[in-house]
Amino acid sequence: MAEEQILIIDDSTELRSLLESILPYSGYQTLSASTGEEGIEVATKLHPDVILVDLELPDTTGLKVIEELNRRGITIPTIMITGYGSEGTAARALRLGAEGYLVKPFTTEEVLSSVEKALVVRRLNREKAQLERALDTYARHFRTLSAIGSALIDGIDLTQTYQRIVDAGAFVTRAERCTLALLDPESGQLEVVATRGKSDPLSMTAGPTEGAAGLRPVLERGTSVRLQAVTGETITLQTGDPVKAVLQVPLKTRVRTIGLLSVDRQDSSSPFDSHDEQMLRILANCIVIALEMLRLSEMAASSAQSKEEIPSGTPAP
Repeated sequence: MAEEQILIIDDSTELRSLLESILPYSGYQTLSASTGEEGIEVATKLHPDVILVDLELPDTTGLKVIEELNRRGITIPTIMITGYGSEGTAARALRLGAEGYLVKPFTTEEVLSSVEKALVVRRLNREKAQLERALDTYARHFRTLSAIGSALIDGIDLTQTYQRIVDAGAFVTRAERCTLALLDPESGQLEVVATRGKSDPLSMTAGPTEGAAGLRPVLERGTSVRLQAVTGETITLQTGDPVKAVLQVPLKTRVRTIGLLSVDRQDSSSPFDSHDEQMLRILANCIVIALEMLRLSEMAASSAQSKEEIPSGTPAP
């Protein structure tokens, strides 16, 4: 059943009572105001989903109510209530942004139909706003990833690259901390090489099987893991840190897993989602690319040095 709030602005007690009896039967909650000033304040504070406003009010007009709400930047679908012969004024209300109008006397069906149409507009506006926010977020994330890509091309120092990536990891996932840990090829231990957050990990080295069992697939099978703690409990990371939510993705070359990139929330149990995982995977790939570029650079330098050590002009046998 609907939970939307409908604000009724009308000085007629009878009309307010009528609407207050009609709307709840369809699951709507009602708010009431008998003057334009009161209605504007209610709309400003409570942001109802739809406003029904009478054209003629004791202190102002319905048109001026719409104008004032527009001035305040409040966009709530509004339905103008008018008397017979006021259709011209209603048309002006439409130009000001009203979603429709009701001519008295009106039927229950007309009221409910007008409210439902206005609510459709409200829902569409909300979806549009959510879409715009999502697009803005994706654009900011793209700029962040592009900057990291440029840094890799420019050959920035590996330590700086690591730090840029954990900074980006915390930013794009809204995490409280982001940690990058690599497996030491000799000891097999995880070593934290970069971190970003309000606190450092409890331990900068850890065994690959330490921490919650649910995290082991990251290094053992090279798969990403998202965990959320049960209320009142925590998840223990490989470094010994207790957290309420964690997302970890593996760093994988073509032949093996070489570490992990981890984001967590220590105070908030809000879970990480698939978009967070996608962003973290991209950053993990950036790390692998940086390490591969370093390996190739060292190979090229070693090859060049070997050529310099071969004496020139050696006579043929």
